[in-house]
Amino acid sequence: MTDNFTNLLAPIAPVGSTTIELVVFEIAEISFGIPMAKINRVISNVFLGEDYSLTQDVEIVDLHHRLTGIEIANFNAIAIYTGTDGQLYGIPIETVPSLLTIPLDLIRTIPQQIRTNNPLGIASHIAMISNSELELTIFILA
Repeated sequence: MTDNFTNLLAPIAPVGSTTIELVVFEIAEISFGIPMAKINRVISNVFLGEDYSLTQDVEIVDLHHRLTGIEIANFNAIAIYTGTDGQLYGIPIETVPSLLTIPLDLIRTIPQQIRTNNPLGIASHIAMISNSELELTIFILA
């Protein structure tokens, strides 16, 4: 792995690693992933009112609304992660997320000019997995 490649992945993977663990979930038929190292917690909507352990305000980001123009009606959990600015963000998700370990050589940085004018612009990287068992494109939030 070249130093330049390592630098491009620095926001999402520790230096020297060859894989990354992503918490993966689907919104509006698009797969998103958040590096496990950035996940604060995933809270079931059953326990939302009972979780007083958060010490900071969580800014809710409705990706469903951002992608479809319709607010998410039913969600089963909120994935809470730490953004690059240190702020906690919560993403309502309809299904239980999964944990995938992905080789770093399958991840590419999304160029800034594409991110600027695109509803998926909050994703900084993309992983494209294609093998006999799985074909998946994951937009990574970092």
